[in-house]
Amino acid sequence: MPELALRPRSATELVDAAFQVYRRAPLQFMVALAVLYVPSLVIRLAFDVNIDPANIPPPSSTLAIVGVIGFLTYAIAGGAISVLARDVYLDQPVSVPEAYRVVASRLVTLVVASIITVVLMAIGAMLLFFPALYVVARFIAVRQAVVLEDVGAGRALSRSSALTDGLKLHALGTFALVFVLVIAVNVGAGLLINFIPSRVILNVLSTCLSVVVGPIIGITETVLYYDLRIRREGFDLEYLVGQNAVPPADSANAAR
Repeated sequence: MPELALRPRSATELVDAAFQVYRRAPLQFMVALAVLYVPSLVIRLAFDVNIDPANIPPPSSTLAIVGVIGFLTYAIAGGAISVLARDVYLDQPVSVPEAYRVVASRLVTLVVASIITVVLMAIGAMLLFFPALYVVARFIAVRQAVVLEDVGAGRALSRSSALTDGLKLHALGTFALVFVLVIAVNVGAGLLINFIPSRVILNVLSTCLSVVVGPIIGITETVLYYDLRIRREGFDLEYLVGQNAVPPADSANAAR
């Protein structure tokens, strides 16, 4: 995959690489999100959450449950997308069930790390806008550290901090660029589907849009994670050396 060769990239190049990764396995990425987003949609339809504005709002307990389910869905889906993006980026076999097996084995750590990150972002937002951006930039690779390196929540936070040390503007610029692109697509599509009178169909189409567009943020985060490792640790050289290494058995056979 010459156009996806491991090398340092600018923010625009990273986003371009993320789209290339997406185009190589679009069905797998969309299925990975649909596995979680479709049941979430069914729950919203069943409890009439954000479906019919004329109805009495659901009780706060129902909204809290739906909110927790939404948070878990986001965290788990993000983990699965990170695993799939790694496999495509590093030219490894791509499997949605295997991606979820990896996430399941690290689920508690992933959820705890996600909660801590969200709390830190909320604190940063309360302090003012720029502290929140600092938190986003500093902990942008926490999810990848958990699912791709299998480290604990505390270690994932410190790992992301180390990777982004001196590269926070680079990380934030990359995230901001892909975030703006995704928002633009969602707003454009939202203007079209909002003309549909049925709230049920509107929610179904919104879920479909999330399934199609949603993977790109997680993919970009993963490509950025490897970019940070390349810049700080020489991961590209390390990976190439590992790929070109001859297994001991093969070496023995070659010597005969």
